[in-house]
Amino acid sequence: MSSGKKAILLILLILVADQALKIWVKTHMVIGEDIHLFGNWGMLHFIENNGMAFGMEMGGRPGKFI
Repeated sequence: MSSGKKAILLILLILVADQALKIWVKTHMVIGEDIHLFGNWGMLHFIENNGMAFGMEMGGRPGKFI
């Protein structure tokens, strides 16, 4: 397998894992809930971001879709 195909596969796997984790969090946690990972090594904290990346917002539902 070429390095380009490996890179694309890795990107797709990360995207799928990211979306799966987001779905799991929204269906199994409540806003503000924390789950400690590996003791105190890390923490999963459920928050909602009303905007897009970094909280940027664009006019209502159409802006969110864009």
